[in-house]
Amino acid sequence: MTAAIIETDGQAIVLNLSNGAQLCGRDIAGLDVATLGDLIERTMAEAGTAFAFGRYAEPRELYNNEDFAGDGSDESRTIHMGIDLFCTADSAVCAPLDGTVEHVANNARELDYGPMIILRHDDAGGGDFFTLYGHLSLDTLERVAAGQKIRAGEQIASIGVPPTNGNWPPHLHFQLIHDLLGLGVDFPGVAYKSKQDYWLELSPSPARFFPECAADLLEYSTCN
Repeated sequence: MTAAIIETDGQAIVLNLSNGAQLCGRDIAGLDVATLGDLIERTMAEAGTAFAFGRYAEPRELYNNEDFAGDGSDESRTIHMGIDLFCTADSAVCAPLDGTVEHVANNARELDYGPMIILRHDDAGGGDFFTLYGHLSLDTLERVAAGQKIRAGEQIASIGVPPTNGNWPPHLHFQLIHDLLGLGVDFPGVAYKSKQDYWLELSPSPARFFPECAADLLEYSTCN
């Protein structure tokens, strides 16, 4: 049994943030963070909720700076490897499972994670897996420390605000990871489409952590 990562109102919607998508009749590609945030808030308000999910394995045009550009190729990273939950800034973020803080850091580059946490969890077979929480508030950096034991349901962070959250509309990026590959806080949250099989095997769908919308959070098998 897992604890809620963020308590919603039970009416959360699922956004389409994929290539060519629109919100409120406007193309979302190329928008500044304030405009994108306003459109997301309007979409939620029109649906009568303060919560919205962004889908796993979704191909997106939102990642538009040099950090997402290819090394030696024209390809950029576009495939979202986690699930987003858009909500009010300062909303509490809780651990869904017992775990240990593996990393806490501020990846402060534009469109990066901003303040972020990685927890290590024991799996049923005696191994480990990880959960990653991105775009958190700055006080997260003082709330938890590497090596700290965390109980399921315990608050570990709050949702951050732009520009200190990586300069994104307020939301949580949540990612499930089988193996950090020694990358630590630099483990990617967005993959190259040409290499998505490899990266999405390492970061499978975390939809089970969000049962209210799990069926609509776009499993990888539906987005090839």
